[in-house]
Amino acid sequence: GRDDDILLRLKEDNDSAEPAASSIAALNLARLAAIRNDRELLARGKKTVRAFARQLAHFPSALPQMLVALDFLERSPRQIVIAGTARHRGTRELLHEIRKHFLPRSVLLLADGSNGQSFLAEKNDAIRAMTPINGKPAAYICENFTCKAPVTNAKDLRNQL
Repeated sequence: GRDDDILLRLKEDNDSAEPAASSIAALNLARLAAIRNDRELLARGKKTVRAFARQLAHFPSALPQMLVALDFLERSPRQIVIAGTARHRGTRELLHEIRKHFLPRSVLLLADGSNGQSFLAEKNDAIRAMTPINGKPAAYICENFTCKAPVTNAKDLRNQL
């Protein structure tokens, strides 16, 4: 918004016990861009980080969460999509395997055939085609929206991670 009574709008330029809103916004924009394959969101995330470039250059330890956002933006994020319903035992097993690993530049999505999957498919064609394999939930691991062959068990998923 715009308020003529506010002479100067300050932006927090350090992450303390609570990360600065700008740091969280930059990371959220980067993650949403990776989820939706949205160049506009990616550009906005990069612009947010650039606004703090001087602070990052001189005192990087002041903005650790912004550094996380920068790392996410500068490297190829990985999309991990589980195609299956949340209640299916196979889906839960695949999710359990993923959650055992530290995957900092990854986004995890559930493609369960619902409205959420349709929404994501508006900008990410690959998600539209992600379905269970022979009735079994499947994990699709993609980098730069190029996917490996889907797997349906935790052991094969572990090998791909």
